[in-house]
Amino acid sequence: MNAPSRSLLYKGFSPGSLLLNILLILPPAFLYSMKVDMPHIFLIPAVILAICFFKRNYLPYTDRPIIYCATTALVLAVIPDMIVTVDEARFGLFDLMLRSSLVVPLLLYTAALSCFFSPNPYRTGLTAALAVAAMLVCGDIFNSRDLSNTVLSFLDEPLKRYRTTYATAALIQAMALPYYFYLSSRTVLPQKRSWKTTWLRPGLQLLCILLIPVFALYASKLYYANTRFFRHLELYFLRVGMRQNQGREMMLLSSSVNLRATLHPRLLQDPEKVLIRARSETPPGYLRGGVYTSYHSGRWAGKSTGSELQAIRRATILSDSTFTIRDYPGAPAAVPDNPRAPLEPPLRRIELYFDGLLTRGTIPAPGNTYRLDAVADGAEVTENGIFQLKQWKRDGGCTVFTTGPLPQAAYQAPQPDTALSRELTQLPYPLQKQMAKIVEQILSGRKPRKDREKIDAVTAFLNRHCRYSLDFRPSPHRDSDPVLHFLSRERKGHCELFASSAALLLRSMGIPTRYVTGVVCEERHPYSPYYIARAADVHAWCEAWLPDEKQWITVEATPFTDDFAMTRSNRKQKPFSSFLDLLKQTFQQAFADIRRGYFADAVLTLIETAVLFLHRILLHPAILSAIGILVLFLIRKKLRRRKKQTGISAPSGEIRRLASIFASFEKQLAKKSRRKRPPEQTLQVFYAGAPQEVRSLVSDYEQLRYREQPPDQDSILAFERQCRKVLTQLPPR
Repeated sequence: MNAPSRSLLYKGFSPGSLLLNILLILPPAFLYSMKVDMPHIFLIPAVILAICFFKRNYLPYTDRPIIYCATTALVLAVIPDMIVTVDEARFGLFDLMLRSSLVVPLLLYTAALSCFFSPNPYRTGLTAALAVAAMLVCGDIFNSRDLSNTVLSFLDEPLKRYRTTYATAALIQAMALPYYFYLSSRTVLPQKRSWKTTWLRPGLQLLCILLIPVFALYASKLYYANTRFFRHLELYFLRVGMRQNQGREMMLLSSSVNLRATLHPRLLQDPEKVLIRARSETPPGYLRGGVYTSYHSGRWAGKSTGSELQAIRRATILSDSTFTIRDYPGAPAAVPDNPRAPLEPPLRRIELYFDGLLTRGTIPAPGNTYRLDAVADGAEVTENGIFQLKQWKRDGGCTVFTTGPLPQAAYQAPQPDTALSRELTQLPYPLQKQMAKIVEQILSGRKPRKDREKIDAVTAFLNRHCRYSLDFRPSPHRDSDPVLHFLSRERKGHCELFASSAALLLRSMGIPTRYVTGVVCEERHPYSPYYIARAADVHAWCEAWLPDEKQWITVEATPFTDDFAMTRSNRKQKPFSSFLDLLKQTFQQAFADIRRGYFADAVLTLIETAVLFLHRILLHPAILSAIGILVLFLIRKKLRRRKKQTGISAPSGEIRRLASIFASFEKQLAKKSRRKRPPEQTLQVFYAGAPQEVRSLVSDYEQLRYREQPPDQDSILAFERQCRKVLTQLPPR
């Protein structure tokens, strides 16, 4: 439907209409800005409304202005959400379900941009609906008493009394709505006024609008009267969401490890599932995700306390933050201004992108990591080298920096003192005698002088007497220790049992040892310089402290087999799955670059992948042939469609024969009359002064040539005889 003519509209953006739009759009913008401590959500609609006030003419209701305004609203809503991290503690259940950090700004910006168009009833109804929807989303009550703002600190008091502030803003909007619709109803005057259009319809509209705050008030009372029920309902939805996340992703980095049930069911169902993609010049190797120091009855447990990392926030990068370990050995003295500048060897950079791994802020990283870049509010590292990010935007990935390309680097802290050495060499009392007997069997009367010789003896014993297998059957007796059962009876098991056995045996020898879990990332993608860690690459190993060398080393006790993670780099990947994974990595990396503020890098990533993709296609004859056939088919289809649209069709065989007979007649007639018809001149004009026989023949030809149905054979033969008869009757000139 076309917009009403401008003569029927109130002209210009008057102060009254500006005030109405302000009272309608800015209250929810103020509420949400205060709620998430982001002033731009209020300032952007205010600036848009100010521009509308000074604009003389409205935008036309055509496709381009509408598309441009919708795209502008989408960009203004998405880009800040990628750049700025919002504390989820400020959100209620429906905020999280609706993703209000995107929905509310999009509603407000669209409502403000709609004011650029002429205020007919359809546009004003859309503006009011968007503003009211934003107000309803802002009504998700949350615990704001303990919150405070950093940027909008002067709004701490209204934030703590959020219910009162929300009620005031909703009342202002509700009071503006009746006059807003009344003003829009005056923009188009009906041709014939009656009492229904004069009183009934506006009265019903006003009644419906006034019922909105009444309904909101009673809905709020209903919620607070049944708070317990709604809380249980919220917890139910949260549990459902958690189960869905667990079904899609693997949570492998937990605070404890149970050797009786260590294998994740999804790991066995889908061992090829990609968990991590790492962009690096060299294989990332062992990525540490969990460290455990105490063992009891088949369970490993570890400490979770950590220290804050030093944070560096650059003015040139919008959202990326750098977290460094103070005085890390081998690390550069200063962090360069450009976080993506080339590094001097042996320093290296590893970009991590998480796909199917649920980390909850834990970052699997090499043991020699000294720096971490990510979109997060803070970071800490435990005493055993496990990195934790606070308020981390997972879709932005993270970048770790290491002091060398060692694929099996161990974390070099802490240096065990007397108390820590006692803790890291402690064994459960029931295992001490059995482990001592196995150690005697391993050493066979030898007394190694160096600690490395003891470690080599333990790993050689495990590789010689035990076999790697995912089919481990624990003892049916609950009191039986799984490690002891593995060493004495089963003699086959997965990496957790090999690592646990090595750790306990080394502890029995007096070597401080800790148990480590994580992933091994060694599989290189065949087409692009990044590495893949799959579900089958989840691994366990241990780290031992060598007192004579004063360093921690990685102890790999699991025997190398075809199913072991370190040998996966030699396996061939299927071309189709490789291309599909490359596309996933490209878009994941590009989105992460946008989230972290590297917009140029995101564009370059897309261009590089497109060039690489085309290059691979040109090198594959089968794919190139298929694309060529498809292109030819599309061209042929396009030409046929264009031919149908123009209405030009090939003449039938009868028409071609009829035209050939008449062309032969004209040729012989031109010889007799010595006068040839120009191609641009019509038959009727050229033969207007010809004898009656010729004019009659031309008329018959046009009737046969341009009728709907093509002429039959008899009509064509009769016309041919008539042509010969006319030629014989005409005298030569």
